[in-house]
Amino acid sequence: MKQTKKIVALIMGLTLFTGSLFAGGSQQNSGQSSGKKVLTIASQDPQVPLDMQLNTYSLISRITDSTSETLLYGTADGGIKPLLLTGMPTASADGLTFSFELKKGVTFHNGAPLTSKDVKYSYERLIKKIKMASLLEQVAGYQAFADGKAADLSGFKIIDDLHFSITLSETYTPFVSVLSTAYCAIYPAEACEAAGDEWGLSVLYGTGPFKFVRYVMGEEAVIEKYPAYHGSPAKIDEIVYKFIPSANTQVLEYEKGNVDIVYLDTTLYPTYANGPLKGEIQDYPRVGGWFMSMNVKKIADVRIRQAISLSIDREAICKGIMYGTAKPATGFIPAGLIGYNDKLPVLEYNPTKAKQLLADAGYPNGYDLTVAINTRYTAGVALATAFQAQAKASGINVTINSMDSAGWTDMRSSGALVTGFGNWYVDYNDPDSMLYPVKDSRTDLSSTFWHNAEFKSLMEQGVKTSDTAARQKIYERANEILSREEYPVAMVYNEMSFYLQKPYVSGYSMGADGRFSFADTVINK
Repeated sequence: MKQTKKIVALIMGLTLFTGSLFAGGSQQNSGQSSGKKVLTIASQDPQVPLDMQLNTYSLISRITDSTSETLLYGTADGGIKPLLLTGMPTASADGLTFSFELKKGVTFHNGAPLTSKDVKYSYERLIKKIKMASLLEQVAGYQAFADGKAADLSGFKIIDDLHFSITLSETYTPFVSVLSTAYCAIYPAEACEAAGDEWGLSVLYGTGPFKFVRYVMGEEAVIEKYPAYHGSPAKIDEIVYKFIPSANTQVLEYEKGNVDIVYLDTTLYPTYANGPLKGEIQDYPRVGGWFMSMNVKKIADVRIRQAISLSIDREAICKGIMYGTAKPATGFIPAGLIGYNDKLPVLEYNPTKAKQLLADAGYPNGYDLTVAINTRYTAGVALATAFQAQAKASGINVTINSMDSAGWTDMRSSGALVTGFGNWYVDYNDPDSMLYPVKDSRTDLSSTFWHNAEFKSLMEQGVKTSDTAARQKIYERANEILSREEYPVAMVYNEMSFYLQKPYVSGYSMGADGRFSFADTVINK
């Protein structure tokens, strides 16, 4: 019966695909086209400008990571190395001022040289666009500039075209790592300003090994080799991101040879793990995971939040939904980050204890709970459905409120979300990045509204402390408050991710931040 349903689903997906994907589109054959080496990647359409300063979707960075660069980049082992700099920035004796030297001869894709002015413009633009502005809130003059009371960011001093310094208002240990995130991409000041709202839609210039060609929503995004790249030139001529909404259809197109790489939806992993494609499945760890967030204004009693956490059977979810590709969480901070405590057990599943907590909180006859999910993420839908069934044992009656990305964003930003399943992965290899969604300055923007004086103080101490052992203790305590005392979030699991890669494709890499590099990718076909 299950197999029959699967076949019907695949046929339906194929029918939809052939009826829409190539209707009027500019179809590219994978591997080689007109003598060019072309890599074709199946992708979801971001449906927004290709600009990480406006939207934080990883779908965008998978494209722009090859076109737009940052001053530094994250390595596979969690380190940081210079990319647009001659070396690592040097810090003053008090650790507040960092000095930078740009590489000579770096040009943007429009031919303009990279200068200190472009770096300053890009960071000031990041603050103006608000979305991830707080990454730079420790830079001197941030608040005055963000509030419109200053014309520029006073902590950024241009010395000459290749040299500049950045002064912080207080010690911030992860600062250099922050500059490696995709949000801190360097754009050419004059061209970006002139493009206005077209930036990331019809115009996009970076310094990367590939340059932007076109972005057609619903069809594809295309980037091509930039011959004047400052590093080793790319080994392929073009990358086509073919937008295919259905995860099943993406794999079908891969099997037909129309795409070379598919980022595999985790729910499809068991379908292909032991089939003919087994040898073409690649995996990579992601530092982060899926969790439930809770609105503490609407669920003010911590006993109810704890009961909800106790009603999640994480072991069963990892086996039944994730097919062993995920590990049940022991807290919000996962393995690989400072603050992870390997002595902690998996977060408890205990319906009896949950029932008692609900009774103590005034709900002896059960508790009604609405869980929101963004239907764009298949894993989130499966997770909510599993929790709905599990929570019955605790007397929690779950109603699932399904919505698209726009609805999800509106509900979170308006404060209307009661609970919801979402995911988060680090942008840089530091607990400060993992805890970003629950920072005191962020929770009012995500419908959580959780504030805790001790947790806030620990977060402030953590970024001012450079000693690793001391930071470990600080973040262990922060994780304990978050995951085992206050429960504004309930982490569920930390998972592996997968992609399908044709055997003739090789030579691309990924940093600890989950960002792919195609600079050295080769097509042997």
